[in-house]
Order: sequence, then C-alpha cells, then structure tokens
Amino acid sequence: MWELFQKIQRYKITPNQCMILFAFDEGITPSNCEATDIVALYQEGYITNKNEINPEGRKIIVTLDNYFKVHKKLTDKQLLGASAADNIEKYRSIFPKGKLPSGVPSRNNVKVLGENFRWFFAEYDYTWDEVINATTMYVNEYQKNNYLYMQNSQYFISKQDKHKVKTSKLADYCDMIRDGINTEDDHFQEKVV
Repeated sequence: MWELFQKIQRYKITPNQCMILFAFDEGITPSNCEATDIVALYQEGYITNKNEINPEGRKIIVTLDNYFKVHKKLTDKQLLGASAADNIEKYRSIFPKGKLPSGVPSRNNVKVLGENFRWFFAEYDYTWDEVINATTMYVNEYQKNNYLYMQNSQYFISKQDKHKVKTSKLADYCDMIRDGINTEDDHFQEKVV
C-alpha cells in the first residue's frame, strides 16, 4: 500500500482527488467531493473544464489500474513450451530406474515434475536443451559412485530449505553448460605424496 501512496504523491494528487478522477472516468459525479479538489485536478491538467479526463489524467488512471490488476497465470504451453510433456519425460528418463542409495526413488511422478518445472521456467530463462544437457552431465557425474548422494529428479529441479527458500541445483548445472564447463574433466585433484 505504501508503494501506491508513493505513486499518488508523484503525481501531486491526493487520494480523494484520485477517487474523483476515477469517478469522472466512469462518468460519475461524486456527491461528496470538494470543489477545491476538482479545481486542483483542473489546475494540474488532469481534467478539462468539462470534467473530462486529459492525457495526463489518463496516465494516472492507467498507472493505478495496473497496480491493482490481477495478472493472469501463464499456461503450461506458454511457460514450458508446446512439447512440455515430451521434454519432461525425456528429463525423467535420464535418471536411473529404481531407488537411489538413500532409499528414495530416483524418478519422480511426471505431474510432480511438471509443477517443479513450472516454477523453474518462471524463475530462470534456460532452454529445454540446456536442461537436458545439464541433467545428463549431473547424472553421469554421480553414476561413477553408484549415484551416492545424488538428488532425485524432483529435488534436482528445486528443493525448499527449512526457511522456505527454493534453490535449484539444475540451474547451477545449466550455468555450467552455458559457461562450457564439463564436470568430467574439471574436478580439482589433490596429489597425495
């Protein structure tokens, strides 16, 4: 609400004058408005002498309307792409069948993965190719040690900590793909003498 108050002040207009401006825009003459408020709107150039909205007044209305507008939720097709189901299945198949050494299944349900990918693609701007390559790199890295300490397919996309902060190891691996890093070659090695 503080943001809204700051926006109103930027236009040198009071909350009551805003209400009058919106009323005039709807073709309503408010019954409890002060003449001084109408004069102030006219002097600032927000309305004409016939109580019609000027372009500057229209700008205020649009700005404040956008503040309260409910943004539509993107569809799966808009967020994940037309072939989302195929890509999710391709992602899922990269993980080994069965359980990990921790005892949890390696592959999660497609619906759960879809929900996690909605969050992932809303937060990050990676492509499906980067996701598939990063996932392949991740699984191959853990395959050498029989998948010990590897995250399952859901937690690799996003995991929420005890403070309700979501993180993504997949995003980290996608960054490595963009940076041209190959984890098979780039491990630090310590020579023991």
